[in-house]
Amino acid sequence: MTCLETSDDYAPSSTEETLYTLAAMRQQEESGYMTCDYLHQQQFESPAVPNGPLDRVDVDCRNKMSAWCYQVVDFCKFNRETVSISMSYLDRYLMSPTGAAALADRKLFQLAAMTCLYTAVKIHEPEAMDPKLVSSLSRGTYNKAQIEEMEASILGALQWRMNPPTSLAFARMFLELIPDDVLCRTYRDTVYDLIKYQTELAVGDYNFVTTKASTIAFCALLNSLESVSLDMKVSTQISFVLSTAIDVDARDQVLVQVQTYLYQAILHHPSALNNFSTPTVSTAKASRRLSVEVSPQSISAIR
Repeated sequence: MTCLETSDDYAPSSTEETLYTLAAMRQQEESGYMTCDYLHQQQFESPAVPNGPLDRVDVDCRNKMSAWCYQVVDFCKFNRETVSISMSYLDRYLMSPTGAAALADRKLFQLAAMTCLYTAVKIHEPEAMDPKLVSSLSRGTYNKAQIEEMEASILGALQWRMNPPTSLAFARMFLELIPDDVLCRTYRDTVYDLIKYQTELAVGDYNFVTTKASTIAFCALLNSLESVSLDMKVSTQISFVLSTAIDVDARDQVLVQVQTYLYQAILHHPSALNNFSTPTVSTAKASRRLSVEVSPQSISAIR
């Protein structure tokens, strides 16, 4: 019987189901959900800039909107992974011919970023955000009609591909492949928290825009396993099994660089330093929540 054949007395194991799911997610991220270095490309092929070079969108613009999105989901008590989904919408929209204009207009970029979060919440959260709320968060800069018009533009540009495989989703699959007797429940929860923190850092860092979600998850997991002082032999075996599952070489220099960058990113965040080296402390607590009563500084004013 081949791996694709089934019979009445055959049912795939949970491991097989996880591997099938991983294969499907990998196919997704390598097809309709791929992203490119659009900020670099815009230097060579972009529409005319209305107010000169200073109106172009840059890395700082994206960083600020990513941080604002996390503030909003925390304030509204949404899932922080929704920000990862919304930023996938934004990055892919800005890559498209339709979204290219937003790269040359910071106000249009801000509208697109806010609408991407609004749309991600509508699709992936139990409760939707009213467009009027989004308008109020923009201090009236954008009205309900503009938000709905932008949403239609985004949906069309993305061809309704609204379910990106996130790094955290990959990480959950990876953890399912590790038996409980290899990684006990106490350490498993800590490892997941450490992975979550690293993937959230990656979401807000433009350097990871072209990095596959599975690669980020894989590298974050390796860092997290090291933090709980897992036996080196066991850690190596886990690395081999997972790298085989997603068809990557754990010794590849790109993966090594991503893993190192993620580790260094955590070291440069004081709130995570102690947590990263102490398995008993979670790294993704709500204490990082900020108020969103004040709208983010208008992207169009950033210079």
